[in-house]
Amino acid sequence: MDFDPENPVVKLCAAGMAAEAEGKIEEANTHFKQAWEIATNDFERFTAAHYCARNQPDPLINLQWNLDSLKYALAANHDSLKTHYPSLYLNIGKSYENLSDLAAAANYYQLALDNAHYLPDGGYGNMLKAGIMAGLQRTGVTPFKHGVLDSLIAKWCERKDLRPLSLVLPAYVQCTGTESDINKLISALSYLSATRCLDAEEQGSVDKVIAELAA
Repeated sequence: MDFDPENPVVKLCAAGMAAEAEGKIEEANTHFKQAWEIATNDFERFTAAHYCARNQPDPLINLQWNLDSLKYALAANHDSLKTHYPSLYLNIGKSYENLSDLAAAANYYQLALDNAHYLPDGGYGNMLKAGIMAGLQRTGVTPFKHGVLDSLIAKWCERKDLRPLSLVLPAYVQCTGTESDINKLISALSYLSATRCLDAEEQGSVDKVIAELAA
């Protein structure tokens, strides 16, 4: 189920985004609403609702559109839409956070995290993961943490040791606890271990963390 650029709903949403980029917010919202009005299936309703949630000054209306977008994405039940699940849950979490319902927000941020394995590697996926982690932290939920790694990173920061920091820190801060992210962290730590640039104590600690994460 691909985004066909010739689909009337997709075309209206694209026109809305073009108008929004030019600062024509009312025109953009008109295109988005028209897309919703002509949508005839779950995929089209998911798409239109997602865009209708944009630029909504009323947080309740924003929440409802985001909930509708998720509802129709799930109803479409197509594998190609699963990469959108994390962002949909993230948007709902932010809507609840804007309404000061932190418990509901935390729940949806957690759902976003649970679906983060569907995200592609690279800039977009990393951006979404960072947003999910930030949302969890704002709502008082502790994301993936490892005490020994925290201690090691603190030491490397204190002595400004850029080599281990550059190898490990990106994978650690982006780790959501999924199997894929854990494997990336293990790879980063394994590469660091292979460089033998640490003293014996820190080398041993890194090797123990690798074994623990791989277990």
